[in-house]
Amino acid sequence: MDNQAEFLEFEGETRSLGDYINVIRRRKRIFAIAASVVMVIVIAAAFLWPKTFRSQAIILIEQQDIPADLVQTTITSYAQQRIEEIKQRIMTIGNIIDIVEEFELYSERDLERKTRTEIAEEFREAVSIRPISAEVVDPRSGRPTQAIIAFSLSFDGDTPNKVQKVTNEITTLYLDENLKERTEQTKSTSDFLSSEAEMLSEQLEELDGNVAAFKEKHEGAMPAQNQFNLNVVDRSDLQISSLEFQLNQLKKRKLELEGQLSQISPTAPITLSNGQMVLGDADRLSALRSQVRQFESVYRADHPTLVRLRREIDSLLAVAGNENQYEDVVEQLQGERDRLSELKGRYTSDHPQVIKSQRVIDDLEAQLTQGVETSAEMNPDNPAYLVLKMRLSATNEDIRANEEKVKSLRAKIERHEGYLSSSPQIEKEYQKLLRDYQNTYSKYQEIRAKKMSADLALNLESERKGERFTLIQPPELPIDPVSPNRTAMVFLAVILGLGMGLGMTMLREAIDTSIFGAAEVTQLTGYAPMAVIGYMETKEEESKHNLKRIYIVLGLILAGILGLMFFHFFVKPLDVTWYILLRRLGI
Repeated sequence: MDNQAEFLEFEGETRSLGDYINVIRRRKRIFAIAASVVMVIVIAAAFLWPKTFRSQAIILIEQQDIPADLVQTTITSYAQQRIEEIKQRIMTIGNIIDIVEEFELYSERDLERKTRTEIAEEFREAVSIRPISAEVVDPRSGRPTQAIIAFSLSFDGDTPNKVQKVTNEITTLYLDENLKERTEQTKSTSDFLSSEAEMLSEQLEELDGNVAAFKEKHEGAMPAQNQFNLNVVDRSDLQISSLEFQLNQLKKRKLELEGQLSQISPTAPITLSNGQMVLGDADRLSALRSQVRQFESVYRADHPTLVRLRREIDSLLAVAGNENQYEDVVEQLQGERDRLSELKGRYTSDHPQVIKSQRVIDDLEAQLTQGVETSAEMNPDNPAYLVLKMRLSATNEDIRANEEKVKSLRAKIERHEGYLSSSPQIEKEYQKLLRDYQNTYSKYQEIRAKKMSADLALNLESERKGERFTLIQPPELPIDPVSPNRTAMVFLAVILGLGMGLGMTMLREAIDTSIFGAAEVTQLTGYAPMAVIGYMETKEEESKHNLKRIYIVLGLILAGILGLMFFHFFVKPLDVTWYILLRRLGI
């Protein structure tokens, strides 16, 4: 028990670097085996791991050639958003399967073993899209900001030729899809605005028709004609006043002419061939009456002369009666016309009194047409009477014409006053139509302006003058694999091998209870040994040790040669590595 306690105490003491070196020397076989096994396994994994090649293309996001102040595009999404949208459009299962089958990325066995969804997921994981940002100055705010100016597109695979072709195919799809998407988006915008403009144009035509029909229906009563209607009413009032003044003068003149006409006989005295003058009917009637009174004082009542004179007087009285009857009808007709004119000045044309007066005038005119025969009236021969009769007829005609003008002017005033009275309600309805028309027209103009901008944007995209994706670095044929990183794995193999060797050495040393060296004896017993006799090799043992050293050196040389060959063929050619090293050293 005491010896075990002392041994544990000895084991717990701190060892120096020399002690560890001595441990490695004693356990070099275990160290070498453990380190070699780990190194061989890791290095073999590095060189046996399937190579993965990557082909990469860089696509530049170019701004539009035409300044945005002159032509604005209708596409407002950000570059990152469009890149993701295009990715979702391209990376569909159908497109992926077409690419896989075209470039034979999977064997028939893999295609049968995996589902379409699994193949699509693996393909998507092999595709990598990385945006390339730069610090730019925002023209609107003037502040520096990060903007995506380009993006890289790469594909990972096990065959360099296929990787390049697939990357080129995906790049082509991206460029075509971006152009197609931008063109379709601007075209859809233009088509939408075209349909809206056409619909608004039809609405404008309908409103134009409504406005034209409204103006035609309310012609003369439109708000814009109010001033004209007022002027017409004022001018008509002035004309009526002037005509009424002329009518008064004409009526006075008529009375004068009628008075003069009543004092003149219609027939003039007739001179016979023997020089005897024959009086007119009125004068002759007066003369016959004088003769009758004269002969009645001389002859009997049945005297032939008196009988003849009385018969002639009766004949003249009959003619005078017809004449008086005609003049009475004419005078009554003129009076009724004057009364009708006064009634029309106070009432409308459908008033009962106006209708009654007009009916009386029609009857009187019919009587005159059917005729009251008066020989004196029908055949007047007195020149003075005829002149007065003509002047009286002209005066009557002027009176009738002026009365017709007054009638027409009153009807005109009534019509235009009706326009003025209905104008407020018409204006209200007209303003409503105009508001609808103006609103529709303003919207139509706005849509037309947007349509023109959309057409410019469509031309901008179709002629590839807008923002576009430009391939600045085509996919290249990959030469070096991106994985595995064999240099790093070899370095890791060395680290792991050394660590495993040291670990196994320390473990073997920890479980070994042997004592090595005088120092350990001194530490264990507390007494120094009297003498230390070193190990003395025989010639045979020395020969074996020398041969072993030669084998070790040759093995190291062979391992170095094999390592260089592996590096040359699987990592990078030695001549290229040599030039790189010289460039790094500045030689």
